[in-house]
Amino acid sequence: MRGTCGMKIRNFLLHFGLTVTVIVSVVLTTIILTNPATFQRDSKTTTSPGENDTTTSTRTVSDTFVPVQTILNQDREQYQLYSSKVNLVNSFRNEIRKWTARKNITKTTFKNEEEYVAFLEQKNAVVLNYSDSVTIKLFNQAFSQKIEKHQGAKYNRILIPLKQKNVIYLLNDQTKGVYKVTFNKRNVKKIKTVLKNNEVKRLQMEYYLLDGHLAIFYLNSIQVPQYSYLINKVNASSFVTQLLDSNGGNSISTKMQKNKVIYSDGADNRMTVAEQTSQIKYANYSNSDYNNSTAERRESFNDHLKTSFAKLNSIGASLDDVYYSEYDQSNSTIIYRSYVSGFPIINKHNYGAFKIQTMNSGGLKYDFSLLSLQVPVPSGGRTATLPSTITVYQNLINAGYSASKLKNIQVGYKWKKNGASSLVIDLVPTYFVNYAGKWTDYSELLK
Repeated sequence: MRGTCGMKIRNFLLHFGLTVTVIVSVVLTTIILTNPATFQRDSKTTTSPGENDTTTSTRTVSDTFVPVQTILNQDREQYQLYSSKVNLVNSFRNEIRKWTARKNITKTTFKNEEEYVAFLEQKNAVVLNYSDSVTIKLFNQAFSQKIEKHQGAKYNRILIPLKQKNVIYLLNDQTKGVYKVTFNKRNVKKIKTVLKNNEVKRLQMEYYLLDGHLAIFYLNSIQVPQYSYLINKVNASSFVTQLLDSNGGNSISTKMQKNKVIYSDGADNRMTVAEQTSQIKYANYSNSDYNNSTAERRESFNDHLKTSFAKLNSIGASLDDVYYSEYDQSNSTIIYRSYVSGFPIINKHNYGAFKIQTMNSGGLKYDFSLLSLQVPVPSGGRTATLPSTITVYQNLINAGYSASKLKNIQVGYKWKKNGASSLVIDLVPTYFVNYAGKWTDYSELLK
């Protein structure tokens, strides 16, 4: 009986504590909204060379097309670094922006995968990984440089040697190409200082080749922090104004259909809102920005990325902690995701994600959510223990999944409703598997 009473008391205190936390978070949010100067983040933006700053959003190309992951090569071992207190990528980017690169760079292509990986894993270096390829022209914008050669070339990693003077390398996994960038002067003292910060945690890892893709495999079971956030839900009417005919030339019609609200302006614009999941699907089947079905194909990859970002900004959604994630060439879709401590939020309802697709007709499709993260709620330092990646891989093979269809495996956060409050969601770490081109929670695959 005493045990039952004690459990009830603990449950009551847990729910009471969370309720108080949510109330405090709501009060703080109200203060922020009514007096932003009190708790405002550093919202200053830097306009890089050649960057178009005509948008009203404080989010820029140079904020969004940046690495999302930090690796430390120490002696003969590799570690993924993460921190809930230190923005590692921004710290390193701010240092690189102080350096001045020479306008010309040189390219080397390795003959095989082994030589390329050996270069990538060289001792005493920091590697900044993108989730997918970007261009050297975007490197210029993100890192405030003026490199003239190979601007249209793609790369997906930045390697910063800690002992080699005045150089960094831009690496392309797909071509095994390496671009050597030489600086007039380079100082890595502050980078080394950040690496010594006690708030920076390490996960030992190695690179494994999955279907031609270098994936990060953790060698042992790992502990990843869990987070809780107060969520914000935007009224769908604000996106109706942004995405449909806002000039008043066409009347906007609204109709209900199986728990969905469908908005249309009679001018090839259609927006569907799923009431249960808060997911938005928008389509413009006759985009005036494209003259014909080959217009998008004539665009360079760099221009295609920047055009998609302009479209993303035009939606009017909150883009805090949203970064470029991947480009699906099969359907011309560019995906942006929210990242927390270097790990992406992935789910089937696109919470924290934005998908911008250019159709063959020249039209556009957007897929995103009314919900976004707002204020962090103390989660009591909870963590989740995940198995080693090789264990995950072997379990999938044993369950009958084809190795040839396993494109990638990575740790990310799933969006889970909090049991004590509908105003709060939990970000729970798990493995996500790209199987046959689709990201799925590892535990769901094993079901």
